Amino acid sequence: MKTIIITNAELVEIAERDESHFFDTKEFDVSGKSVQKIAVAFSNADGGELIIGVRDKKRGGQPTERWEGIGEIEKLNAHLQALFDVMPALDLKYEFLKLDGAAGYALRVLIEKGSQVCATADGTIYQRQGAQSLPVKDPDRIQQLSFAKGASSFEDAILPDLPAEQIVESAEIVSFLADYSPKTDPLDFAINQNLLDFKTWQPRNVGALFIPHQVL
Repeated sequence: MKTIIITNAELVEIAERDESHFFDTKEFDVSGKSVQKIAVAFSNADGGELIIGVRDKKRGGQPTERWEGIGEIEKLNAHLQALFDVMPALDLKYEFLKLDGAAGYALRVLIEKGSQVCATADGTIYQRQGAQSLPVKDPDRIQQLSFAKGASSFEDAILPDLPAEQIVESAEIVSFLADYSPKTDPLDFAINQNLLDFKTWQPRNVGALFIPHQVL
C-alpha cells in the first residue's frame, strides 16, 4: 500500500484543477457505479486520473476546505472493489494521499489506456470526451473503438536501444514535475504516462518526444 504525504499547497493545486479529458475528482460518497463509469471512460479513451476524497470545486468553498479526509483506508475498499469488478480488467494503479497535519486519506487512481474495450458491471460502455464520461451505444462506434483498441500504434512502439534515463531525466519532464501535484517521482510519472513500458521500463516512441533532437 503506497501512501503519499501532500502539503496544503499541493492540495490547493489538486482541488483547483479543472476536470478534463484526463482528470476527475469525486467526493467519498460517490457511488460504485459512478466510479466504474469514470474509470471505464478513461480506459476506453486515453487513460486518466481519478481522485476520491476531494470535493468538486463546483461545490464552492476554499480549496483547503474541500479535503474530506477519509478516517480509515478500509472505508475506500468499496471504491476499489468497484474498479476491480470492471470487465475486462482495468489496467490501473492506485495510492493513498494523506494531507500533512490533517486526518484521513484520499484515494488516487491512475487508469491506463486499455488494450480492450471495457464496460461497467451493467454492461455499459463509456468513453471520455473532454470532461465528460459519455455512453457509447451505437454498434458501429463500439466496433470502431474495438478495432482501434486492437491496433498497435506507432507511439507505443518500444525503443530498446534508448536509455530510459534520457526520458526520465529530460529537462521537459523535470520542469513539468516541478509544479505538479502531488509531488511525483519522474520515473513513476514516465511509467504512469506510458512513456516507458510498465514491465521492462523500455522507452516508447512517444517518450522520445521529450528528448532534444540532437541527442537522438
